[in-house]
Amino acid sequence: MRVVGGKYRGRKLFEFSDGNVRPTSDMARESFFNIIKDGIEGASFVDLFSGTGAMGIEALSRGAGKVYFNDLSRESVELTKKNLGILSDGESFKVTNYSATDFFSRMNEKFDFVYLDPPYASDLGEQALGVLSPFLNENGVAVLEGESETVKYPKELYMYDQRRYGRAVLSFFRLKKPCAVFAGTFDPVTVGHERVIEDALKKYGRVLIVLGENPKKTPFFSKEDRLSLLKETFKKTRGAEVYDYRAIGNYEEFLREEMAYYYVRGIRDEKDMAFEKEYEKINKELYPFVETVYIEEKDFASVSSGMIRDGIEKGDDMCAFIPERARKLYRKLIKKAKK
Repeated sequence: MRVVGGKYRGRKLFEFSDGNVRPTSDMARESFFNIIKDGIEGASFVDLFSGTGAMGIEALSRGAGKVYFNDLSRESVELTKKNLGILSDGESFKVTNYSATDFFSRMNEKFDFVYLDPPYASDLGEQALGVLSPFLNENGVAVLEGESETVKYPKELYMYDQRRYGRAVLSFFRLKKPCAVFAGTFDPVTVGHERVIEDALKKYGRVLIVLGENPKKTPFFSKEDRLSLLKETFKKTRGAEVYDYRAIGNYEEFLREEMAYYYVRGIRDEKDMAFEKEYEKINKELYPFVETVYIEEKDFASVSSGMIRDGIEKGDDMCAFIPERARKLYRKLIKKAKK
């Protein structure tokens, strides 16, 4: 095992003699730091289940300001200290020997990055996620390494990314901040919807896309198909989360818990604005803590779900008006509908 990048790149690290102890792979370490590379310089970093100390040493190698190495195992602590012998004078670090939850209770500061790599068979990582929120900086990131894509985490956090590297799954979390909600029937999702959501993401960083139903409309696509098209469109869009309204439960509680204080609407023309203004009044009565925000769809003023449905009925190829990532699925659904 070696340091993957930075000024100590290539330096060999001591490993556990017990082959059953699993360190984070070189591939996962390198990928993780490639993802956060813009934020590591000068950052405070916690290697919470430090093991060999490889992750924290990697952080120092790449410019972290200070790194905390913590592990409950004395063997791990001693191995971490042994590996820290490769560092130059002047590096800022601290090694502690607490349980993961006790570590935070003894710290009187906040951190930019917290990396959690507990034993895969345990729930120690989820326990630590449950207490670390008060110790993350405003734009801090917590990353849990495990083997499952299903993770329990507290309501103060939201998962904004997840990556698999072989057996390892890295789940990325941030503190919740006020965000936006964009609701509709999406029958089907259009390039206009996509643009509005992209613009909202630039402003709010996180958008909750809620698939709803309108009793006055008879959808062309089933709810399941519309949900699949939305998920396919935004599955790689950081900050975009797709929800089914009927699966949410209490909608007001959902909005408050997710801090969705902005209701985004796309506007193509004056007719749209008049229609949306009426709904703004209704929404204000239902959810007074939510502000309606309008985003103009100048580039897609002629695009609507209704226009696409009309084209489908005529037998026209409407693929150009569907988000690129969802076009393959859209073609499949249209082919199914024609049978």
